[in-house]
Amino acid sequence: MNTKQAPVNVAHVANFYNRYPGESVTFFTRLEIHQPVSGLSLGISIPTGLVSGDARSSARHDDALPSAQIHADGRDLIWSLSAALEAGTVIEYELDALVSPTPEDLTLITTAIATVEYKDTSASAVEGAAIRVKAKGAYLDYLPALYNQDELMGRLLMLFESFWKPVEGQIDAITNYFDPYLTPSDFLPWLASWMHLALDERWPEEKRRLLLHSAAQLYRMRGTKAGLQRYLEIYTGEVAEITERRASNFRLSEGARLGEGIALGRDNIPHTFDVVLQLPPVELPDSNAPDARRQRARKEAERRHTIEQIIESEKPAHTKYQLTISNEQ
Repeated sequence: MNTKQAPVNVAHVANFYNRYPGESVTFFTRLEIHQPVSGLSLGISIPTGLVSGDARSSARHDDALPSAQIHADGRDLIWSLSAALEAGTVIEYELDALVSPTPEDLTLITTAIATVEYKDTSASAVEGAAIRVKAKGAYLDYLPALYNQDELMGRLLMLFESFWKPVEGQIDAITNYFDPYLTPSDFLPWLASWMHLALDERWPEEKRRLLLHSAAQLYRMRGTKAGLQRYLEIYTGEVAEITERRASNFRLSEGARLGEGIALGRDNIPHTFDVVLQLPPVELPDSNAPDARRQRARKEAERRHTIEQIIESEKPAHTKYQLTISNEQ
């Protein structure tokens, strides 16, 4: 975790966090200078259980190769930068290491410490990374106990486990592909096809994901006022006002009776409804463009056409409607 006093930020990560003996791991360390400094040093600790290999640095200075300090818990590799560094400078380091054989599972912790020396004090930023080392391959758990005593068999299975690990990772995360909010954008049409739902690529991605998430609910409410309102709300972000007309015009006949089935006036056409939407004008990339008015009119027409398509697909087949959109230009 970076200390607040340090004029440098340090990030320290690994390309793998689960390894077997004999496998390699690469550590990536990044220094970001946010105040002018001089006398900066970087130390990376290599614990017992890791054998350090090649080291690389993006910095152009005399001490491009690190010095090593060996101690009881491992060794430290130290880079020293004596030159003055300006704010905004970024320096990156890479360090290869090999996991040593071990009879038991281990957690190896390596830390990166960036230190700036002043006249009478110093400031440091620290970041750590933990590597989980498994002494034996997990595939041995699926074999008779006899095979646990065979080191050659264990190492052979580790190779296959390493080869298949990316595939197993995809299988473990396969449920994410069925989640409308987690699946990659390229998979949205494929996921929609499972429910016979056609996604309009002109819709923003977040609206397509929301529509896909609400598909089952919309199918249950299809042909109802609530279902149409929900569909329009997903596309427009606003709740539509829908007024249904169920009554026939008043007629004088032997069985005429004023009530739910008969109403006074000429506008009570049965099996019709009104849809009223209060929508803001569509946004343009450049509202001051010479043809902004024409662009807005075209986009308003496209939006209205999409709304009409939604209504046509969701309303009962025998009904008619009238659409009113306020604030259209």
